[in-house]
Amino acid sequence: MENLRPTFLTVLCILTFIGSGFGIYSAISNYTQAGMTSELTKDAMEQSRDQIEESADEKSAEIVNKMLDSVESNLTEDKVRDGAIASGIANILTLVGAVLMWGLNKKGFYLYLIGALVSVIAPLFIYDGILSAIASAGIGFFSIIFCVLYFVNLKHLR
Repeated sequence: MENLRPTFLTVLCILTFIGSGFGIYSAISNYTQAGMTSELTKDAMEQSRDQIEESADEKSAEIVNKMLDSVESNLTEDKVRDGAIASGIANILTLVGAVLMWGLNKKGFYLYLIGALVSVIAPLFIYDGILSAIASAGIGFFSIIFCVLYFVNLKHLR
């Protein structure tokens, strides 16, 4: 008797195909445009600083300038490229994991888990300060949900 893939697992895999495919495309785009992203960030930070100095009191301006400095220091060309590489690797792992789970292969679940871990842990090593925590928390939220949903379907994989 042939194992049939449950509809819920099919939907999860399709969502992962879409999400990971878009993630790979974004990673390639971010990598190739890292220099431009870095320059645009610097320009935006300068404009923001000018507006803050004109409209905010000294204490508020100091706080906002510290936040802007943090963002600017985290969006250098090298860090944008490193983030793109890590994102690309994580998305390839989750995509391959989903393809294997599509074929009801249990190894796909573990590969997906590795990809999810890379996507959550990498920002902590690449970026500094609050930006790394925010990036990891945002990615981690959806990663945990999908890992749990795939775990529920583990009994259907061989």
